[in-house]
Amino acid sequence: MPISPLPLRCDKWQPRALLLAGIVLLALAALPISLNGADIIRFKGTVKRGEPFQYKVHDGLIFGLRPKRDTDPYQGWQFWLGPSEQIDTYAAIATGPTHGLTDMDICASDFRNSDNSGPNQNGPKNVNRPQRLRHFRFVINQTDYETLDNAEAANQVTSEVLQHVNTGRVNITGLSLGNLHAGSHPTIERMEFSVELDLRTAKGQ
Repeated sequence: MPISPLPLRCDKWQPRALLLAGIVLLALAALPISLNGADIIRFKGTVKRGEPFQYKVHDGLIFGLRPKRDTDPYQGWQFWLGPSEQIDTYAAIATGPTHGLTDMDICASDFRNSDNSGPNQNGPKNVNRPQRLRHFRFVINQTDYETLDNAEAANQVTSEVLQHVNTGRVNITGLSLGNLHAGSHPTIERMEFSVELDLRTAKGQ
């Protein structure tokens, strides 16, 4: 409900009314940010090999899974956030690194050892890659993106800047792998997952 402006009166109650109005405004400013009334957004999905996925969080924010090209040895998906497939770096800018594979790349080879002769377990053939739970950070709009981008360019990512950054996670709940032969590149034939976007974390930095 919008706060009505205080009447322009000069009496003994005006200072008290101004104080109360100030307290209300401070309380509203301290509330966690939310999208469509929710501070934590959760959803689930299922994809098959080569299928894209998109979930509209709100009018200016989409969570998506982009399948890897068939020629890519790291078969699977890369997940992204942004207002569109063309502007899709709202998570990449806050998660990093900027080069190579990241937690946002879900690859079949993450779950196999170095020569695809068995599952990725401790030992000499272990592949140092995240497994079913993927943590990431993200911004929710272009203004926050530019704030973080400018701060990173100037190497001045302060706690104030991090107030624009939220956290999320992707949990892979079901996984079916293919092409499990030593010396070849494995594939993900089917994947079930859940996503959690936590919008409370930015204000808690």
